[in-house]
Amino acid sequence: MTIDIATAGVRNVPPASPLSARRSWAVNWNQDWATAQAPAEAAGGSEPVADFTATWELPPRLASTCMARRVTRARLSAWGLPDETIDLAELLVSEVAGNALRHTHGPVLLSLSLADGLLRCEVEDADRNLPRPCDPGPDDERGRGLDMLRQLSCCWGTVPTLTGKVVWFELPENSEF
Repeated sequence: MTIDIATAGVRNVPPASPLSARRSWAVNWNQDWATAQAPAEAAGGSEPVADFTATWELPPRLASTCMARRVTRARLSAWGLPDETIDLAELLVSEVAGNALRHTHGPVLLSLSLADGLLRCEVEDADRNLPRPCDPGPDDERGRGLDMLRQLSCCWGTVPTLTGKVVWFELPENSEF
């Protein structure tokens, strides 16, 4: 599947500003985001390369949650991650990005990084309010996202920034449900 990110409104962004809590994310402007070689192919061998990163700015509308899922799946597939890890990352990115898009009116950045067998996903938004766990009733459609992060990721957290916050989670490269 090929996604036209210009039409979708998703765009690669340059490395993080010094005010951001994110690691030193870098976009390789010489590689197409959806067709980049998997780490093993790029190295010419069968072992993954130690570090791959990518960042996208999502349009500030709730429909961008679908775009976040699509770019996550495309990038992780290009990096050669197992389907189980991609499925899990896509689910959790959808939850975290959806919350950011629902509760903030500023820019939302999605960042993915693969280093040393660990996938890190971060969503940065302009809302300074940190997420709070809630106790949803059995018929409530919302309120289970943080519990999903806690149960399905190996670790997660939030980091306040000067302009808002970053919500992040990490998964082992070979995650299983």
